[in-house]
Amino acid sequence: MADDVGSASSLDPIEILAERPSAEFDEVKLQADYTARALLSFYRFRQLGGGRMREDDGTPNIDRKLTLGKVEKNGVHYVSDHPDVRILQLSVIALLVLFESAANAYFFAQQSAFGISGGLFQAAAVSLANVATSFFIVGYWGLRHASTPANWSADPRKWDARNYYKLFGIFAIIVGVIIALLVNLSAAHYRNLIDMQALTEIDPASAEALAANTTSVFRFAISTDVCDAILTSPLGLEIGSAATNAMCRPFALHSLDAMVLFALGVAISALAAFEGRGADAAFPGLSDAARQAEKAKQDLTFALEDYYYTIDDFVAEARTIMSGDIDKEDQPDGYDPRQLGYSGMTMQDELRLRALLRARVEPFRSLLTSDPDLLSDEFGVEREIVLRLGRARGGQ
Repeated sequence: MADDVGSASSLDPIEILAERPSAEFDEVKLQADYTARALLSFYRFRQLGGGRMREDDGTPNIDRKLTLGKVEKNGVHYVSDHPDVRILQLSVIALLVLFESAANAYFFAQQSAFGISGGLFQAAAVSLANVATSFFIVGYWGLRHASTPANWSADPRKWDARNYYKLFGIFAIIVGVIIALLVNLSAAHYRNLIDMQALTEIDPASAEALAANTTSVFRFAISTDVCDAILTSPLGLEIGSAATNAMCRPFALHSLDAMVLFALGVAISALAAFEGRGADAAFPGLSDAARQAEKAKQDLTFALEDYYYTIDDFVAEARTIMSGDIDKEDQPDGYDPRQLGYSGMTMQDELRLRALLRARVEPFRSLLTSDPDLLSDEFGVEREIVLRLGRARGGQ
């Protein structure tokens, strides 16, 4: 018994109380583990640029591990420029659709065979197709992926994912531009045929001469014979052949309204593609890794705040334990304040307990700041420069 008491008396009761388990501390540990994994994933992505580990000659090496002090030449060493608030960007797209729909309705509604409501529906459909194609296919999929840096080799077996990202982006741009041009040209020819019909009623001879002398060198993958057969038929003179005119003689526009409609559609298409390009970071996958790291840091911050808020309750409970006013089964393991000769908690004890409780989560809180060693390795600059940057921003 004497040995047990002597062993117990060698323990520091304040340290024992500081190490007591708590749900808040467990939550901090859990979030810290998730944050560490997210930051390592983000760091690895920036080092490798979404590709694989490679030797100096460019050959892949799946067995090599990422180490400090080695900067990968294919890494992504810039900040992810993904928008914080997506609703703002979606609002811009909605405004583009509404504006172009209103403009198209001005050109379509009065002459539409389906009346004003039919013209408004046609205008909205054309606008939605134009903006959606430009935003997603040209901008979000095309321009973003096409800007991915890639290392080309004569041997495709040495390519990594970035090469295929870039090829996919180029393909998406070509397809998206063709679709957007056809949509806008079809809308312009729709208005052009309406004006040509009006001209035929006023001056049939001039309208016939204009149609007979209209040629176009450029066309969309349709043979000359097929184009001539369709355009000289009664269908070619009707509004329903607007898409055929757009493919066979795309830039043969005679109406000012048609030209304005085409120019407006192209301008809105370019703006939508620009918005799509900025919808996420240029490098595919960088924004996802950055968002995970940001969310993990935010969750860890909330867990730390909850832990700090409960320190007062924890100290009050510790004060009760040290006073002996607690059932034996509720005492911390290996600690009996009466055996240790304690009858209460002094002010010095309380201050030391608070310091120990804060120090307990200090290693986890360090995950919220950048490590100079990691920054130096990641960007390949001298450590003194990184330390100076840290001092400039109030860090280490």
